[in-house]
Amino acid sequence: MYERIYKKLDKLTGGIESFASDLDSTIKKEQSCYMPLYIDTIGNNEIALAHYYKQNGDLCPDPDMQIKIVPEMKMAEALTLQDSFGFKQVYYEKDGTMFVNPSLKRDLNRFLDQWLTNLRQQGFYK
Repeated sequence: MYERIYKKLDKLTGGIESFASDLDSTIKKEQSCYMPLYIDTIGNNEIALAHYYKQNGDLCPDPDMQIKIVPEMKMAEALTLQDSFGFKQVYYEKDGTMFVNPSLKRDLNRFLDQWLTNLRQQGFYK
């Protein structure tokens, strides 16, 4: 699944390795009938992928995901998900020790894989 996500992100961005390595990269993609899609680099081979809607004059992300790009392995994985239901994080620190939530990791990557498929079907890959 991680290789498939990487390939989809590569097509969506026109080259995920160069995009993720540039700290000032931003892409805004618009498709009629859908909320605009924003792709931003956030450093350390990590990107943010989000749709935003307006509520009471504020832009609200839903969904908003942080994604780790691993160029040397041609893989990508979901790190976080923020939506109207809250914030979920795959990796977390407690008392100086790093932990991973394996079931959440699986769920978020399935969600990301499906979201990327939906984006292709909605015409965002142009």
